[in-house]
Amino acid sequence: MAPRGEARRARPLGAAAALREEIGASANLPERAAYERAADAARSALGAEEFASAWAAGRALPLDRATAEARAVGDAAAAEPAGTAPAAAHGLTPREAEVLRLLVEGRSDREIGAALFISPRTVMRHVTGILAKLGVDNRTAATNLAVRQGLV
Repeated sequence: MAPRGEARRARPLGAAAALREEIGASANLPERAAYERAADAARSALGAEEFASAWAAGRALPLDRATAEARAVGDAAAAEPAGTAPAAAHGLTPREAEVLRLLVEGRSDREIGAALFISPRTVMRHVTGILAKLGVDNRTAATNLAVRQGLV
């Protein structure tokens, strides 16, 4: 079973979707991208069925309750220590997180090395560590995971 806090994160997402539908608003970038990253992270943590249940419960919340829950989630996130950033939660070092961010930008080992003042060979070692820690087989899978889960 997923941590109780993850279900609390999914409920405001459902409430936000219901409110957007009610007032006829559409989520545009960057709001839509942030919403989708949060939904993907919650779905990944909870599993599809539990996420759907929490999201549906959020859709049914009255506005004042949805607002209170969203604030509580935001307050809890703000109170988390800096080391609990998404990349750190996957065991990535700060340097690996930097390399991953540059991978997502589509940079080569040589370009990453130049940006971070390290050798391309060192970049390759960091990439190997990133792949192992994320449990993926290649750079494309790592960048896809990083974007989906908001690691960068």
